[in-house]
Amino acid sequence: MKNHLSIAGVVAIASIIGVLGVGPVGAATGTQTDRNAPAANAPAPPAGAMSAREVPDAKNTLSSAKIIDLTGASVGSVDTVNLDPMGKPISFKVDVGGFLGIGAKDVALDANALKWDPAKKVLITSMTKDQLKALPEVKG
Repeated sequence: MKNHLSIAGVVAIASIIGVLGVGPVGAATGTQTDRNAPAANAPAPPAGAMSAREVPDAKNTLSSAKIIDLTGASVGSVDTVNLDPMGKPISFKVDVGGFLGIGAKDVALDANALKWDPAKKVLITSMTKDQLKALPEVKG
């Protein structure tokens, strides 16, 4: 029987890893990385980008939103927006990898890890597609 983490469990793990500054490779090897270091030759998010937690009507606005990395490459899309009691996003269940649904998996991302670009109507992450695919799969 295959074990799967809940979204809350994965978000908690991802938050701890983010606080410690340990990336996916560092988590496996125990080496620490500089989480504030920009990706190689990657631009910063656009000036008009805002925290995903501050998006008005987040449930409707962010559901099915495309997620891009800092280079503009598509890395996934939002399956589910999880809201706190005040209606602000706390985490997302994100579809990553695969092609036309084949080989894809769902992972959890903390809302604080994403920026919203209202001009392009996309979420922006500093993680690469490979880093997202390395996150634990979530079910449900």
